[in-house]
Amino acid sequence: MSQPDWWREVLELSHSAYLRISPKQRICDAVGDTQALLGCEPDELIGLAPRALTDIRAQLGVAVSENLARRQVRPGETWGFEDGAGCYYGLSDGSAVIKLTASPHVDRGIVERLADQLPVMVAYVDREGYFRLNNQAYVDFIGISREALYGQPVSSVLDANSFEKVWPRFLQAFSGQEVNYEDQLSLQDGRTFYFQVKYVPDFMGQDVIGFYAIIQDVSEHRSMIQLLRDIHTSVNRTDISASEIIERLLNDTLSTLSLDIGLVSRIIDDQYIVKWAAPDVDITPGDTFALGNTYCRLMLDAQDVFHTIQAGRDERISGHPCYQQLGLESYIGIALRLNGKVWGTLNFSSPRPRHHPFTEMEIELIRLVADAVERVITHEAEIEQVRQELDVMADKASRDYLTGLPNRSSLDQHVAALISRDDLFSTAMIDIDHFKQVNDTYGHDVGDTALQWLSGRLSECLRGGDIAARTGGEEFVIVMQQTTLQAAEIAMERIRQHVKTGTITLPDGRELCITISSGLSLHAKGEPFSDTLKRADTALYAAKRAGRDRVCIDEAGGDR
Repeated sequence: MSQPDWWREVLELSHSAYLRISPKQRICDAVGDTQALLGCEPDELIGLAPRALTDIRAQLGVAVSENLARRQVRPGETWGFEDGAGCYYGLSDGSAVIKLTASPHVDRGIVERLADQLPVMVAYVDREGYFRLNNQAYVDFIGISREALYGQPVSSVLDANSFEKVWPRFLQAFSGQEVNYEDQLSLQDGRTFYFQVKYVPDFMGQDVIGFYAIIQDVSEHRSMIQLLRDIHTSVNRTDISASEIIERLLNDTLSTLSLDIGLVSRIIDDQYIVKWAAPDVDITPGDTFALGNTYCRLMLDAQDVFHTIQAGRDERISGHPCYQQLGLESYIGIALRLNGKVWGTLNFSSPRPRHHPFTEMEIELIRLVADAVERVITHEAEIEQVRQELDVMADKASRDYLTGLPNRSSLDQHVAALISRDDLFSTAMIDIDHFKQVNDTYGHDVGDTALQWLSGRLSECLRGGDIAARTGGEEFVIVMQQTTLQAAEIAMERIRQHVKTGTITLPDGRELCITISSGLSLHAKGEPFSDTLKRADTALYAAKRAGRDRVCIDEAGGDR
């Protein structure tokens, strides 16, 4: 007897059937006793979508195989899963096989026992809308015991608006129709999810006595797709204002994250100024807070997306003024940058703790929303004012590739503007002490790290209107507007101490400390900037000769 013959006999005797489902979710092959199990011959199944099958066992099998297929597998990898409800196999070509085995007449008690083993949610709802079965996956997701759910109305789980949406679909199932849909529903505990749902009517003779609900949580994938669509649609609209676009982005993101408060802020010095707020909350545009009293200060210090789901138990936050004043338990935020500098923040929060940590996908979505908000702000009519706040010369200035500071060309343009206005300014030339030894001892990569670190320390000490530039090697120049030589010396001493007390952490965990020497000169009225730089350079060499790690002043310049 050939293998196909004995295989066919085994399938018929065991009342088993195998359905092979393509990666495009079509039945591409079927063997076995499909007539007894599904009411049709194998050839009649080819090309059908698996969800078109009405048999409850087949529907459970399809749901399980789809759930398993979502797992990340390498190309060509196979997988298998077996339980009391059936067997499921992933083949190397990306297709899946469902094995169904049962007698032609299914006892509901058997279905209940089998459903309890499935990784997808299954519920049975009677004609009055009351639960008569909830499998373990459903119980685990909802967070209510099986005993407490039994005999309760579905409205005890869903909020009023969501129940109002699903009730017409219940009526369809009670009329004998199979119902498929995907929708966003909210639970009584405030959680919101996107569910992929199928209702399979349960007949007793000609009457429908209830239906099986097969439910899968597709929130993460659905939310990502919807929010990406909303971002794309919003930022490309020309018929509404920038404020309306940003408010829509805030509301859409709040819905995706199931949070309550969405804010875009403007950061100026140590002030946190609300620019946009959604939805209607006690915080309104124009409200101003001390930056240090907001979670956004922690986010800016972290220099990345910062988040927490239970601030009261988060040692980074529990004693923070924002938690003490507002009691915000959940928070996620990111810096908004224009022209490479922090313009403000985008953040979402809630006084309620989140049930689950923020996922990598949600964190990446925050970055995408921030990019969209930055784009809208950039095109807003107020952008000219924003650019002036950041840097009068931002559009024309070129920057040093390594440190991000203005280069010599940008410095010359800035000083030319000061000289043209006959503004008072002092100039400091800065050199890293023994920088050659840093490169020789640690390598040029560490040397580059030291240059980048120093540029950050210098920038932290600058006032609005001051500028720091890298002019070559380890040399930097600071121009301090409306600053006398004596005031500049005080400022440079502060900068010198700020650098000296800092440490650079190397990749191997060691710490490196550097010091700087600087020379100061006051720009003399009418002199070229090159002469001012020469005098600052002379003072710098005097500082080096005197032992380094100090500030020296050029006294030869003309009076102002």
